[in-house]
Amino acid sequence: MPFRTFLAVQAEARPEAYCTEGAFRERVFALLKPLEGTPAPRLAAFPELFGLPLLLHLGGEFRPMELLRDPLLPWRRARRAYGVFHRVMAEAARAFGTYLLSGTLLSPPYEEELSRGRFARTFLFQNLALFYNPEGRLLAQVPKMERTPPERWLRPGRFGPHLVETRAGRVGLLICLDGFFEKHLSRLDALGAEVLLQPSANPASWERPWPWDPGRKEGEVWLASARERLLGRENLKILLNPMLNGRILSFSFEGQSGIYAPGEALRLAQNPRGDEALLLTL
Repeated sequence: MPFRTFLAVQAEARPEAYCTEGAFRERVFALLKPLEGTPAPRLAAFPELFGLPLLLHLGGEFRPMELLRDPLLPWRRARRAYGVFHRVMAEAARAFGTYLLSGTLLSPPYEEELSRGRFARTFLFQNLALFYNPEGRLLAQVPKMERTPPERWLRPGRFGPHLVETRAGRVGLLICLDGFFEKHLSRLDALGAEVLLQPSANPASWERPWPWDPGRKEGEVWLASARERLLGRENLKILLNPMLNGRILSFSFEGQSGIYAPGEALRLAQNPRGDEALLLTL
């Protein structure tokens, strides 16, 4: 049976929601509450960088000067953040009976093996999204492939886990900038993806002049591109674009989340700031 319920979660980054595992769980479950009572199969998606504040706030504030005493501190914090992120998102997928895209966090990619438990094959950080089935099983660990200038220090991913075949259909997963590259979109379309999830975090004012055409605004260009992204595709029929907003470190994020069909917005957030649940039931 194809997906019947879609939820794109627009979320504001709130530091207090990341200080403990309990606070993070409460935040995630509250944002998914609109799924209650909706028809299955369900598909929900959080924004890019939704998990990043765990790295900064979980178990106490990250202080760069601490690196002088403990150079391995970022990796220790990343391992703990990944564990909480993974555990809470798996619980949420089970609790709401939904396929769930976690949004992303910055972390080395972790693997699990019977005798070794959870381990990292590399110390290099990536921008990673986790995708779960309604039983809370991790189906794919998806790396961002294309990097913005502030992300140059991250290891880029390779295409592979970006297409997932579920009981409800094929899902394509492209993280923010990846979804603006035609080579990735056309590849997913040719492989039969029917739904595209594109979690995003836009570190710019929604009202600023578009750098490549100052006569247009950032948000205007973004929304026009989203409406056109599925036009003429063989298989891709619906796009979920959940967006993060708020401040993380020195970056300020804004973005109007949306659910799109070819040429039109089916659901659109009212504001580029604050929380909003975009729910579509077929």
